[in-house]
Amino acid sequence: MLAGATAVSIGTGNFIEPETSIKAVEGIENYMRRHDIEDINSIIGKVQMN
Repeated sequence: MLAGATAVSIGTGNFIEPETSIKAVEGIENYMRRHDIEDINSIIGKVQMN
């Protein structure tokens, strides 16, 4: 999400690893809990290159 992942990229990952969607959701949930983020929209596309 931070780098702008889309449903298309997650779906493509499912061809290689069928549990990609589940792992992605779990990872996002864990990240949000660790960083006290309540709204996923606040992190979409927020990675900035220096």
